[in-house]
Amino acid sequence: MKTKSLMIAGVLSMISAAAFAQTNPVAQVHQDNAQIRQDVKQVHQDTRQIQRDNAVIAAKQSQVAAGQQQLQAERGERNALARAEHADVKKGDLAGAQQLDQARRAEQQNIKVEKQAIKHDEKVIAHRTADKHVEQVARHEAKVERHADKVKRDHDAAKI
Repeated sequence: MKTKSLMIAGVLSMISAAAFAQTNPVAQVHQDNAQIRQDVKQVHQDTRQIQRDNAVIAAKQSQVAAGQQQLQAERGERNALARAEHADVKKGDLAGAQQLDQARRAEQQNIKVEKQAIKHDEKVIAHRTADKHVEQVARHEAKVERHADKVKRDHDAAKI
């Protein structure tokens, strides 16, 4: 009778130990799954942010291109005024040349302002591009870390 009761007690202790051992890993698996879901949400948010950054960069680049086209048109106007001024000076019409000189100087001032705006936009684009690159590198590092965690979790789960 003592042997039977000891065997039954031993079997019951092994069953309870196995049940207790499974309770903790199951909770760990649930916690890991919750972390995986959180990581997936973060990846989606990062992806959306990068897409928004790409859209902003593309919009700024189109603004820069439009500004450069406008700058070229203003340079053409300035050069036409300079040629007309030079022709008036050759004819001896100094009053007309002076008026064209003033118009050319105003165009040159507009060109200068436009060039400054273009340079500013290019700097903004460069900063946004650099920020986007930093985000992409961080995202890749997080992805590699998540993969390593997943491999470790799978390895630990295989032991259960």
